[in-house]
Amino acid sequence: MCSISINARLLRPLMQAAYTQAKNKSRNVASAVPVLSTADQQFLLEPEQRQRCLEQLNKLPVVERPKSMAPAAVRHENSAASVLIALCLERETNEVSLLYTRRSRHLRRHSLQVSFPGGKRDDTDASFVDCALRETEEEIGLGRERVDVWGESNAIKLPRTGPIVPVIGVVKDFHVSELKLNWDEVEEAFSIPLNTLLTAAAARHTQFRSGYSSPAFVATPVRIWGITGYLTYVFLRCLLPRQMLPESLKTNLKFVRPYKLPPKTHHHAETGDLHVM
Repeated sequence: MCSISINARLLRPLMQAAYTQAKNKSRNVASAVPVLSTADQQFLLEPEQRQRCLEQLNKLPVVERPKSMAPAAVRHENSAASVLIALCLERETNEVSLLYTRRSRHLRRHSLQVSFPGGKRDDTDASFVDCALRETEEEIGLGRERVDVWGESNAIKLPRTGPIVPVIGVVKDFHVSELKLNWDEVEEAFSIPLNTLLTAAAARHTQFRSGYSSPAFVATPVRIWGITGYLTYVFLRCLLPRQMLPESLKTNLKFVRPYKLPPKTHHHAETGDLHVM
């Protein structure tokens, strides 16, 4: 009898390729009936729409923990993090998509969950934009010179985290093959077309026993929920004029109020679950 030792890291690219192929099949089904034409998608990237999107993002609400929920341990209350919501203009299809990552299976918290690139702000970051670009480059190898930054939104305060600042940017001529993943932090990176996210089959919600629910996207390669589901939900509502929104994304959130970022924020924020209506 003989034993064969296989390096798991060498197998990862092959496993990821097979997994991506399987996901693309479901992606094609979900986006069989486009919600946005190519012209619509190009329209969303025009300067006037960029400004409108940022103005809407700066009105984003905070989600407060319902009184009916048991108090959760809030870590680093005055800390902050930043994420990059990247609109990618796909090289092969000329479609606009959003860029996501899936956290490494080796991480202690939220392993294998879908997220946007980004993370904790540290003292070396000049701004939240700098933080998001640095973390993105460290996690998936997408250089900051590839990102046309639109700007940042107001901080969003969630039930179990410090404030999170979304940074919006555009990556043109994008192909996922250009990414170089940091396997210690990221299991995979992938993009999902706007048309897939906007289909009626994609936009759903997670219902909690407390009576609150969280936006979720299920007819996608990987289920998007929690903080990432919430950020995807509100970003799409800010990006698209109301007449372009599908009915599933026109529902207004309740039980929210504005949040102001503390004047000095240097430490880290950890992600948590989101409970909204």
